[in-house]
Amino acid sequence: MRPAGKVAVGEFSQRKWIGHLALVGQTLIICGGYVVGREAAQRFDPLLLTGLRAWASAAVYLAFIPLFRRLGWISYAWSHLPGLWKEGLWILAFLGIFFNQLLFNWGLRYTTAATTALIYALTPSVVFWLGVWVFRREKVSMKKITALFLAYVGVVLALWHNLIHATHGWGWLLILAAVGFWGWYLNFSPPIIERVGAIGVTAYVMILGAILHTPTLIIGLFRQEWDILGWGAWMSLSYLVLGMSVAAYLLLNAGLHYLTPTQTALYISFQPLGTTFLAASLGQEPLSWQLLVGALITTGGMLLFRR
Repeated sequence: MRPAGKVAVGEFSQRKWIGHLALVGQTLIICGGYVVGREAAQRFDPLLLTGLRAWASAAVYLAFIPLFRRLGWISYAWSHLPGLWKEGLWILAFLGIFFNQLLFNWGLRYTTAATTALIYALTPSVVFWLGVWVFRREKVSMKKITALFLAYVGVVLALWHNLIHATHGWGWLLILAAVGFWGWYLNFSPPIIERVGAIGVTAYVMILGAILHTPTLIIGLFRQEWDILGWGAWMSLSYLVLGMSVAAYLLLNAGLHYLTPTQTALYISFQPLGTTFLAASLGQEPLSWQLLVGALITTGGMLLFRR
């Protein structure tokens, strides 16, 4: 049986359109998540929202694990994993689910969808600087510095828009911290994914993250103002669970199955523009020149960075 995430050379070249199609869908889902998810972020207490999202996502993955096992997408049962691999999965759950999702849900409550997408588009730059300063596997070049400078200028313009139009502009700090933890997650995950498989890591990390967020869920139940919840908030939560935590992850893995990581990463660059136009079209935030130019500059900078 071929290891999870590996494809034959002929399949890689002849069926890569499947990977592109999957990543287009994943990009659209993520853009929608930044916009649609704001309803849940503003109505639910951040602790309750994170706990509910974590446990609901874990329940979906638990239900699908038998199917994933039959398809060969998960090669190892939890009981058969070596202790060192389990420790690595716990670390990823802390970084990618506990801290990243809590800070994302909290930050989205106090900032705009477009600003959130712009900051998340800088994820590769966080991975790069960690690779330079911490993991010592990246080299600084003038081309990369120029590209990152353009991307950062775009984010500054977006933050200017955010501070003008948003009630609480400081939410971007929480989003920036979430991206920081996500950068650590991406740096730590490759060797674990190589052993356990991408879908196996996703499923186990989601389940472990739900366990970590049990206290978060309990505290959030007491903090929540239940009278402000409506059907829109619950639909928004459902989108975060089924769209962002389930479908987007599976489509990303499908893209990685047929495309290289570099090709896959290019699609992240288009999220700021997609989110900006979607948020403006739904009347969620004004399409100011700062926001539009910021999205264009950041997208261009990150595309140049990945070349």
